[in-house]
Amino acid sequence: MDESTQKEAPTDTPADYGYCSWHDRFSEGVRRIQLTEAGSGGKVHYACPQCVHIFKLTPYEDQ
Repeated sequence: MDESTQKEAPTDTPADYGYCSWHDRFSEGVRRIQLTEAGSGGKVHYACPQCVHIFKLTPYEDQ
């Protein structure tokens, strides 16, 4: 019998770990927020779930 010892996270729960551009720290569950023009550096911004809520940000995937 093949049983996994790891619990699966719900599919709607972000699990990426990365840098939050809003509070300038690494955090779990970051979401891509906006893409800037390539001519201005082509930067991608990410935000943690707390900053998404506090600053009323819309993740790129939800736009």
